[in-house]
Amino acid sequence: MTRRVSSREARSHFAELTDRVRYTGEPVIVEKQGQPFVAVVSIDDLDALEHVRRERAAGEFARLAAQAAREVQGPEPSEEEIVEAVRRTREDLYHERYGAA
Repeated sequence: MTRRVSSREARSHFAELTDRVRYTGEPVIVEKQGQPFVAVVSIDDLDALEHVRRERAAGEFARLAAQAAREVQGPEPSEEEIVEAVRRTREDLYHERYGAA
């Protein structure tokens, strides 16, 4: 079961809280005024979440690209074209957010 702590408790026992998450893998929900505010999760859980988000975004992009191609009655893009378009879009977003690297 996911543990819940107040933000005050989280501040007071941050080292213990992060160690617990790290070694048990059990996430901890931090609450403010009794409402969930943030969660502390392991790096493995964060990586898995980011992977799921990327897969969903890529799937949605592919669906929209195929729909757009159908609407203009052109050929559906190949998987390679979709992957390249996603790569360019991510690169553009990165540069937009963080500047040229």
